[in-house]
Amino acid sequence: MLRSAVLHFAVTAFARRMFTDLGLGSPAKGFPTVASWDYDRHGLAVELLMLGGQSLADWSEEKTLAAMADYVGVPQVVASSPAPGWVRLQVRVNDTLAAAATRSAAAPDDVDLEAVPVGLREDGDLWLLRILYAHILLAGATGSGKGSVLWSILNGIGPAIKAKLVDVRLADPKGGVEFGRGEDRLFTRFATDAISIMDLLKEAVRELDERLARMRKAGIRKLVPSVDEPLILIIIDEAASLSSYATRDEREEFRQLTGLLLSKGRAAGVSVVSALQDPSKETMPNRQLFPVRIGLRLDEPTQVAMVHGQGARDRGARCDKISEFTAGVGYVGEDGTTEFVRVRAFWISDDQADLIVDMYSPDQPDMAPAADYSDFDPDDLGDDDPGDGMAVAA
Repeated sequence: MLRSAVLHFAVTAFARRMFTDLGLGSPAKGFPTVASWDYDRHGLAVELLMLGGQSLADWSEEKTLAAMADYVGVPQVVASSPAPGWVRLQVRVNDTLAAAATRSAAAPDDVDLEAVPVGLREDGDLWLLRILYAHILLAGATGSGKGSVLWSILNGIGPAIKAKLVDVRLADPKGGVEFGRGEDRLFTRFATDAISIMDLLKEAVRELDERLARMRKAGIRKLVPSVDEPLILIIIDEAASLSSYATRDEREEFRQLTGLLLSKGRAAGVSVVSALQDPSKETMPNRQLFPVRIGLRLDEPTQVAMVHGQGARDRGARCDKISEFTAGVGYVGEDGTTEFVRVRAFWISDDQADLIVDMYSPDQPDMAPAADYSDFDPDDLGDDDPGDGMAVAA
């Protein structure tokens, strides 16, 4: 299948005819320059220098990419821009993320909170997610795999939870069905209604302010997690559902509290992971405060822009084109880069989630009441008590 594609990019005459037929070049205006091509895991990777006056939008229109795929005889062509004036084409004959992947529990000495393995990248490398010193926005439609991403995070940081280097607090306004198995075990706080969620957030803000005060006094600019000062990880699963029953004042308070955590928490070792189903201005007012954004399958192109920003689809984040049969597939964007990485989270079954809770829940203190020996007299062992008349003399 790749033979035709290679010919159309490697042979100048073939390339120019294709560019002419697709409206991407002409003898009068000139032709894009094929700078390099090489085989990769998808099929073929091609780097081109665009014509003067062209932009990525000229190459990334769906009609153009579909026509190019048909022209060279492959299922899909994807365009992105690695640098101004350049376009990168991925000529795909296979999807490296088509099959779900699982991962066994992490080893105790294998935890890097700034590079937590949560899945696979489409280039075959591990998908490493920064948890410490970061906030993560996770958006996806029903059945898109948000649960697998969250459980993969918990699995990846599990040994650090066990060692009490991470304090996980989970808010689930949907009722806590999926994450209830970790209540009072894996999670130090677990809230499922508006009042308890607000209390959880207020407590976190108070602890954050106290921690920042200690850091200022000690001259510490960035906290290194310890048992005494662990990473506080706040996971909010489907925060938008608060709008279905919370009052207007509660929603505004929620916005303010999360805004404080997002704006002040990173250097102090307080991280927020917020998952939602229907991204909009109303459901994610603090989007700009999340340096890491993950878009799983979404229903509309406008939702892609809400998560990843304007022009994200033209730069390769086609979240609205993800198949419903590939739960956990998404596009990751981070502050400081305009490119997106296509990934797939590890698939976590219910049994695996139970195992994560069993393996990584911190040891709980023995809360059984101690026996009261305050009246015990070691000199009074009852030897002088009168018998019951049943003893027989020797």
